[in-house]
Amino acid sequence: MLFFPYKLDADLYRVPFLTVLVCLACVLVFVQQRSADSDYGQRIVQHCRSGIDPNLQAILAQVSVDGERGGCVTTLLALRDASDRESMIAALAVQPRDLVFYPDRAKDLEYKTAKLTQAVSDFDLAVPPPLTGELAYDPSRFDVVRMMTSTFAHASWSHLIGNLIFFFIFASFVESAIGYVYYAVAFVVIAVAASLAYSYSVGASSEALPSVGLSGVVMGMLALITVLMPRARVRCFFWFLLFVRRFRIPLLLLAAWYVGWDIYSHYFGDRASNTNYVAHIGGAAAGFVIGLLFRLIHRDRMRELAAEMPH
Repeated sequence: MLFFPYKLDADLYRVPFLTVLVCLACVLVFVQQRSADSDYGQRIVQHCRSGIDPNLQAILAQVSVDGERGGCVTTLLALRDASDRESMIAALAVQPRDLVFYPDRAKDLEYKTAKLTQAVSDFDLAVPPPLTGELAYDPSRFDVVRMMTSTFAHASWSHLIGNLIFFFIFASFVESAIGYVYYAVAFVVIAVAASLAYSYSVGASSEALPSVGLSGVVMGMLALITVLMPRARVRCFFWFLLFVRRFRIPLLLLAAWYVGWDIYSHYFGDRASNTNYVAHIGGAAAGFVIGLLFRLIHRDRMRELAAEMPH
């Protein structure tokens, strides 16, 4: 079964070049992600095979991360991701009691600590973090730059293509309706609001997954255009086995369905899902508020939009 909206049933005549630029940027960023991240695992393994001296190899073979001995790869990745790297190194250095490099215990511990510290420093230089991780937004750390970069990054081709289809449908009409400057401001505000909503939902949890994707902005653009053009209808395509139809439904109904589904999924859906429903809801809320403000401030433009709607 396949259902998706493909066009707003309205005629607005401004060329949506900012929307096109956003789509192109998302594609280019994802291509770079794929290129940079594809051999990440191989580079880690290669570093552990050739960039580690025998003494360090012996230390890494005897340390335990989360109760299990993981060796070079697991230990170095855990150290890279540690929020308190020094404390973790100190905890690891005392573990290999049967491995003695110096008779003096204090000097031996100092040597192991220094080797682990140098190991993670060399690892950072030899194997930079994957690009996707560098672009993603960590909800436990307030970072406006990452809020924006994560918007252009995606997890897979299907994630990218799905977001771009819906984004272009709704954002292009938002750009035509409110103009380039307001559109750019709305894009940034919605992206930041979606990330802030995610941060608020997880609180201080260090286990929350980093987030990537344009979907929070997509929901914001959907909410924004719905507020501006509540009487608009959307052309949709539906396919199931031999049944194929194209039809129109009210934009207001479509927006209510998507936002309502996100709210339901957040509270009652699969907890193991990687979909960031809170970012969707936060983006939609931001788009709704921006739409209301635009209606209040630009009444003349709202009358123009009403006149451009099909009757």
